[in-house]
Amino acid sequence: MLAGELRKAWEFLKQRGGQLATAALIVAVLIFAYVLYSRHSESNTLGVQGEWDRAVNGTAKPEERAKLLEDLAAQTGDRRIAALSCVELGYDYATKALLAKTGYERTALEESAGKWYQKTIADFPTQNLAVAKAQFGLGKLYESQRKLNEAAEQYRLAKSSPELVGQPVAILAESSLQRLKMLESPVVMATTVPTSAPATGPTSAPVAAPTSAPASPTTVPAVAPTSEPAKA
Repeated sequence: MLAGELRKAWEFLKQRGGQLATAALIVAVLIFAYVLYSRHSESNTLGVQGEWDRAVNGTAKPEERAKLLEDLAAQTGDRRIAALSCVELGYDYATKALLAKTGYERTALEESAGKWYQKTIADFPTQNLAVAKAQFGLGKLYESQRKLNEAAEQYRLAKSSPELVGQPVAILAESSLQRLKMLESPVVMATTVPTSAPATGPTSAPVAAPTSAPASPTTVPAVAPTSEPAKA
């Protein structure tokens, strides 16, 4: 029986050996391609992380930082870093707006900051931390423009994610929201004053002072006693 089975296997290999060899070759090629892709992806991830570290750790010059962040925002290998790069660009433009010398320049920089924040929210809705930071940045922009209702709404959104409880961005959003509520609270002031103050002393002073001091004795003994009192 064993010999018979071996003959059948041999006949099968002679008939289908070419097909099996081809299939084995295809499998080997696929495994090799997967290994290469994994290594390439890992290399790209390390490269993206390195560029991100350069951008946020202060080792890059300002103009180089802007280019790095724009490239990182456009890459598709690491969506977390792409989203955070958009937020960083928004912060940079908002900071420049605070230092603007003219109103026109300030407005243009604030618009650029707002676009990057909005891009974060629209393109990376699942990146909760980046989205909350963008919402907080928008709140600061609206607050600087005296759009307090819009600012309050962004602060509420920034602190609304349960995943971010205790995170600095949620704490800052909450404190900013409370500060806005204090600014919006009406200041109560008295509208009238009392007609007269209550009297604190006598209602009237004496009509006149005494006309003369008490009279002193008119006479004194003419002669002093001649002796002290007797001792008991």
